[in-house]
Amino acid sequence: MMNKNVKLIVLIISIIFSTAQLNAQGSTDEIINEFFKTYEKSPEKAVDFAFGTNKWMMDRKKDAVENVKSQLTSFIGLVGKYYGYEKITEKGVGKSFKLVSYMLKYDRQPVRFTFVFYKPNDKWQVQNFQYDDSLDDELEESGKVYRLKENWE
Repeated sequence: MMNKNVKLIVLIISIIFSTAQLNAQGSTDEIINEFFKTYEKSPEKAVDFAFGTNKWMMDRKKDAVENVKSQLTSFIGLVGKYYGYEKITEKGVGKSFKLVSYMLKYDRQPVRFTFVFYKPNDKWQVQNFQYDDSLDDELEESGKVYRLKENWE
């Protein structure tokens, strides 16, 4: 009986700590840092963490979140070992809506993660998250002659 009580107390403390950790995220950089720290150990938990910043997403779109986790797990199984990430770009609309994009480095190829953040009041939340592997196509397209700045005049 005592063993069950200890497990229950540990579970409650873990939940409180996780909730406090989520609420402590004051900036998009803090959310991103925690996301990638978690991602190294468990991509599924990292997705849960990201969408956990947005109560509307977790309450209303549970199936969509589960689908993202499932597809991401299958996808990253194909690209090899993970080596880290680099920021690609950050764009904003006003002070409360922004997109941040990262390149994740894998053995086979880079993968882009794009986060859209929204701050409706005083806390940032992940509004959208997506990933793709089309960086090489976009880089090639950007080098086309008609896109080169010196040819604009």
